[in-house]
Amino acid sequence: MKVTDLQIVTANFEQIKDLKEEGFILVSVVGLATVPKQEGLEMLRGFSTYQMRYHLKAKDYISCYLLYTQKLEKKGFEKILQQLQELSQKYNSSKIALLGSGKSGEFCFRYIVSDFFQNNEIPVSEYKDEVNMEVQRSFWQHDPYKEAGHHNLSDDFVGKVLEDCKWIFASTMADNPHHYTLRKDFGNEALFLSIVKHIRYFGIFEEFGGMMFRCFFWRNFKYFTHPTDLLDINTDLINKVAISV
Repeated sequence: MKVTDLQIVTANFEQIKDLKEEGFILVSVVGLATVPKQEGLEMLRGFSTYQMRYHLKAKDYISCYLLYTQKLEKKGFEKILQQLQELSQKYNSSKIALLGSGKSGEFCFRYIVSDFFQNNEIPVSEYKDEVNMEVQRSFWQHDPYKEAGHHNLSDDFVGKVLEDCKWIFASTMADNPHHYTLRKDFGNEALFLSIVKHIRYFGIFEEFGGMMFRCFFWRNFKYFTHPTDLLDINTDLINKVAISV
């Protein structure tokens, strides 16, 4: 099956029944861990978004976009297309539906895939609908931590406060050497949360373990928090990692 023979559409998982009746090959672009069980549902290899669930919960779409785009670029267009061609031969069909969870007008990983394909001159359309890609691109730029603001602390002040914290070595994670300081030991809860907000607002994006962290660099260390809590109120620790020189 040639590339030009493939009919590729994007769709929501709720449309599976109609897609099957029309002979589409069903391909999840978010893995299989968080989607409805369905006979014949394939997955785009290497594109599970399970570890991005915290980012999705916080509507941290810029992190989702950066992480997923990194996956696309690492896999490469040719290998992705090769898998679709293999599926086309397996099911003897030229019709492929790339499936995601977002409904029309919502953020969805399938639109990132669609954009990637179209940038590589492979046409992709939404099944029985039209997509406003400008709306999707606005999702890809949305950073809720920037939107939340900060408390006007200086980097110098934040860095010196962090240097004076009580730091504990994470002995149970020797393969990922780092230290952490606990909120309960900080002594000033309001200041702790202000520093968390500062780290998240000014931090530089870094991927680790399939998640995106915002890292605040100060002298020989970088500081970050786990990306599970948008409002900061549940953040109970700050991590510290030595910078390799």
